[in-house]
Amino acid sequence: MPVFSHEVPGTEDAERGWGPSHRACDGQEPTLAIFDEQSGDQVKTSYENFQNARRKFSNKPFLGHRPIASDGSAGPYVWSTFEEVGKRAENFGSGLLNLGLCPSRPDPEVRDRGMLGIYAKNRPEWVIAEQGCFTQSIVTVPMYDTLGAESVAYVVKQCNLKTVVCSAETAKSAINCKACCPSLECLILMDVSEDLRSQVTAAGLRVFSVEEVEKEGAAKPRPHLAPLPEDILTFCYTSGTTGDPKGVLVTHENLASAFGASRGRQPFTTLTGDDVLLSYLPLPHIFERMVQFGTLFGGGRIGFYQGDTLKIVDDLQALRPTIFPSVPRLLTRVHDRLLAGVQEAGGLKKVLFDRAYAAKKAALADGKNTHPLWDRLIFSKIAEKVGLNKVRVMITGSAPIADHVLDFLRIVFACPVFEGYGLSETSGAGTVTADGDLAPGTVGAVLSCNELRLKDVPDMGYLRTDQVHKAGEVSIPCHGRGEICFKGTNVFKGYYKMPEKTAEAVDEDGWFHSGDIGMWLPDGRLKIIDRKKNIFKLAQGEYVSPEKIEGLNVQSSFVAQSFVYGDSLKTQLVAVVVPDPDTAASWAKKRGSQMPKLGTVVTGRCQELLVVMPLATSSFLFLVVRCLVPSSFLLPMEMHLLLVASLLLVAMHLVTSSLFEGMRYACWPQLSLTTMPISCR
Repeated sequence: MPVFSHEVPGTEDAERGWGPSHRACDGQEPTLAIFDEQSGDQVKTSYENFQNARRKFSNKPFLGHRPIASDGSAGPYVWSTFEEVGKRAENFGSGLLNLGLCPSRPDPEVRDRGMLGIYAKNRPEWVIAEQGCFTQSIVTVPMYDTLGAESVAYVVKQCNLKTVVCSAETAKSAINCKACCPSLECLILMDVSEDLRSQVTAAGLRVFSVEEVEKEGAAKPRPHLAPLPEDILTFCYTSGTTGDPKGVLVTHENLASAFGASRGRQPFTTLTGDDVLLSYLPLPHIFERMVQFGTLFGGGRIGFYQGDTLKIVDDLQALRPTIFPSVPRLLTRVHDRLLAGVQEAGGLKKVLFDRAYAAKKAALADGKNTHPLWDRLIFSKIAEKVGLNKVRVMITGSAPIADHVLDFLRIVFACPVFEGYGLSETSGAGTVTADGDLAPGTVGAVLSCNELRLKDVPDMGYLRTDQVHKAGEVSIPCHGRGEICFKGTNVFKGYYKMPEKTAEAVDEDGWFHSGDIGMWLPDGRLKIIDRKKNIFKLAQGEYVSPEKIEGLNVQSSFVAQSFVYGDSLKTQLVAVVVPDPDTAASWAKKRGSQMPKLGTVVTGRCQELLVVMPLATSSFLFLVVRCLVPSSFLLPMEMHLLLVASLLLVAMHLVTSSLFEGMRYACWPQLSLTTMPISCR
């Protein structure tokens, strides 16, 4: 049996509840830099990574975008070379200094460096602004484009930001921050119009376009002030679901060591100038930054999506990427859509698909995910249809992915699908699937940049001495269970201006406590099984992990999103579920009815339909479904009943397939159903 990680003898501490440390056994040594065999350079920072690629691939295309026509259609990708991007970046960095937009100031947590906020969707100007910052050792403070004015104001005030780069879509929220953010003085706009300029100036802010900042820098170039490995590379703000968002401080050394360790695994070992990446995962998230770091190191191209996730397939078809990093939520939707298409096609197509799928599924057990006949006849056509026919590797992270979805991706796209595990606090690295490992259900083996160990969580019944893990009726052998803890060169420097939170997360010995519960399989792979944080006790004393239930809920093809809430003074939970419109429409179509897409305006007014379904099984949960539908859709009684039936089916499917596996409909308690139309504008 292959061994995927090495247990370090003598590291178990029974008195303090610590299991033994586990380290990588893939032959990769821990490193603080990446050696470039071609140039002979040592890459220790993101600045050095780009400058090294700029020298090697100066005239090769690097960043691409699709110009949007007046009718809203996107044209073919237009590319800028490494040298063109490099010139714009250094002009932008010089312009920031010349205009006094990011002054350095006494702040030991960021080594007295200046800071720049970036508040926009992924696009070339995002990368140009960041690389421009690196030429002058300016720290980037990225913000998700989905944040509202209140969240943006929190970040601006905490970081005392003077300048924020934003797009036309995010400018309004940035403008609204001025009233409560005295430090904010300037906005740099990626999109410029006279109307937007006037709105910014009316709020008492200075305004420049990205091009104007570059022009100022070109007129007076500044010598590069390269960041040191120990300098802060960027902030990664957490969601703040249990309090204020926390600014995770990631250094250049953190990211370089994380990528250096990842090069020991296939996704990053073989990156070359022929690779193409679609950038659509948010750049404020460490996962996208890691993937772009690797693509840049190899000299690959990065094409940006249009900014609309509903048009990603169109972008994939236009770009034909070779690397496809994604998240379980999107990959699960890909799985559901493709299977729905097969079911809808029926007949001979379905028969052939089922036979091909069964053949390849059986081959996975032997470590094979390609087939000379079925790939050419069936699966290559599916991959081409969605724009993934040139993909040679997929990477998933940020959340657990269902085993059947992982198998599906490996079968249909005939390429390795690697699952990684890491957090913002570990620079996105920790473990990743080993080369050739096609067994689903784990997050793989330890990377060389860190070591991992488990700590007892007796309140939840997880101990380092556990030898068996019960998953329903299945017993899985294990070598200990507990909270996953990290130590290594990839571990962050702390939460910005939150020393008490840093002390809670990182103990006196330097171990970062993730809050995730894992177990070691006998072969040294890590499996995540629960969550320590965000658990609470219901009134009857039952401990509940809402995130775990949410993950189970969304495994239903009828459920697009799920949020579970509970109160320790109550005996039941509440789940807010957003139905999947495509699945619901397909369900209705099969029954001879037509369902307009949710949110389609028919009469110009909309209504919300709130459906509350108490599930009288013990004291488990209430299911609440809220959806936005055209008001005319609620008028015909038969359509109203159809929606109610759809939502009832959601509940039945959810509970029988996810929460009470193996239970028959006949065993169900009676459901009560209440619908309440609420008008909205």
